[in-house]
Amino acid sequence: MENYYSRTLLKSLLALILSIFCLKSAQAAPQTPPPTAKPKHWLFIWRDMSNPKEVDRMIARFPRAQKDGYNGVAFSYNVPAAKAPELKQAAQKYGLDLITIVMGGAHDPNYMEGVLSKDALFVAQGGTASLRPDNPTQVLNADFEDATGNHFKGWTLQDDEGVTTFADHDVVHSGKTSLRMENVGKNEARHCRLAQPIKLQPHRQYHISFWLKSENLAPADPEVKVLSPDTAHEINFQTFHTERTQDWTHYDLVFNSLDYDSGLLYLGSWSGKDGKMWWDDLKVEEIGLVNVLRRPGCPVTVRGENGTIYQEGQDYQRIVDPNLHPWQAYHEPPVIKLTQNTRITPGQRLRVSYYHPIIVYEDRITSCLSEPKIFEDWRQEVQQANTLLHPAAFFMSHDELRTINQCALCQSKHMTPGELLAWNVHQAAQIIRDIRPDAEIWVWNDMFDPMHNAVDHFYAVNGSLKGSWKGLDPGIGIVNWHGGLMGKNSQFFADLGLRQILSGYYDGDEDGSAISKWIANTKGIPGIAGAMYTTWEDKYDAMDVWAQKAWGGKAQ
Repeated sequence: MENYYSRTLLKSLLALILSIFCLKSAQAAPQTPPPTAKPKHWLFIWRDMSNPKEVDRMIARFPRAQKDGYNGVAFSYNVPAAKAPELKQAAQKYGLDLITIVMGGAHDPNYMEGVLSKDALFVAQGGTASLRPDNPTQVLNADFEDATGNHFKGWTLQDDEGVTTFADHDVVHSGKTSLRMENVGKNEARHCRLAQPIKLQPHRQYHISFWLKSENLAPADPEVKVLSPDTAHEINFQTFHTERTQDWTHYDLVFNSLDYDSGLLYLGSWSGKDGKMWWDDLKVEEIGLVNVLRRPGCPVTVRGENGTIYQEGQDYQRIVDPNLHPWQAYHEPPVIKLTQNTRITPGQRLRVSYYHPIIVYEDRITSCLSEPKIFEDWRQEVQQANTLLHPAAFFMSHDELRTINQCALCQSKHMTPGELLAWNVHQAAQIIRDIRPDAEIWVWNDMFDPMHNAVDHFYAVNGSLKGSWKGLDPGIGIVNWHGGLMGKNSQFFADLGLRQILSGYYDGDEDGSAISKWIANTKGIPGIAGAMYTTWEDKYDAMDVWAQKAWGGKAQ
């Protein structure tokens, strides 16, 4: 690992010098935006365009889009080659510019951003080495069997005993008792929680498992949280889906303890109202090597407690997770398989360090921002889109990046997350300029917006995202989707000399009233280039009404 870090540090220093030179060059001779002859009236399509049927569905909307005054359509770059001519012809017929969405993430799951699990204890036995937690986490009364009346022993916080929280002896998953929560709306704050402190080992991988049943639950949003001891920060970022009514269902969540040696475990509802839910058989345990990442910036090391570094291929077989699937938090952990000529002896204690991805919400995973292969993948995407479609613009997918600056490679650059993201988006834009210098470039606002996500303490981002906007230049347009601010953040980007498209609708502005207010609030702000009807849920019923409020509707 020492040689790896030395090589990586040298590479990162060279990259840092180059990136500073590039950024300073961009500031000294800023890119100018391509001339804009017409306002942007875009339609956003978020479907799997590798499916020819989805391309057909998109093309079928073109006549209506033209009638409502749309002049551009944004969609994923990965259109099948056989469908590209038809798509280009249809777009030309109906007066729609093609805007291809690129740079959405890593193609190889090993290139997701990895979080360090450090010095996990493995013990060799019978030709393998398996995890043996050296600081086991214990949840008191995790099966909810120890209850006096409706009070659960071991839990230091219990909201509204006998009002919203109950010991149920009739409906159980196992044993004789479960935790029932109901009528959460009776709590003034609409809280219904149990909590207790748990010990953690810093920089380790943990698994939470439990069973949950629901009945007429509204809203269906129970959660299990692990918070810092002062409750100021989350440690576990993964959530889960619950049906309004469901039978006993098993859930698995995985988190990393980060810098923390303890946390507060919560379960329950923070915004409930009606219905019931039952909890049973909760467990929190340290795990090892689940979804272990294998790429240059995520090294794996195995050492003895005496400091001996053991060699992959010589002392143990290559460590991989055959079930690697970053979007599935948990499965049976792999073991370390020893070689025939291993120096590792039976019963020997080993310290294993590795990196694994983490899920934010139900399925959000962030790719590494530093690995060279990421940029190779992105170049391939841009080249493919350009060859097949020759789009008028490219739309970079830098948004909601919730795990940054955690892996060894990112850390070796000695940048803040904001600096790292600025460097990354500058490289990304240059890829597009190398291939298509005449094409427009656009990017979402949130990761470069101090009123949105470019802040301190953003999920599992290791450091501050402030200053990320320094990677942008006037040749990069902003697609501003923060409708909640109603344009309050628009002046910031205007002051940077950046054009903006207002990304509205967002599956809720059925009468166009929100985009009307947004446009009114940004009147007089320079660089507002247009608006985009943005649906993530494949909802297009309101595209005509919305267009009427956004730009007057019918084609000009």
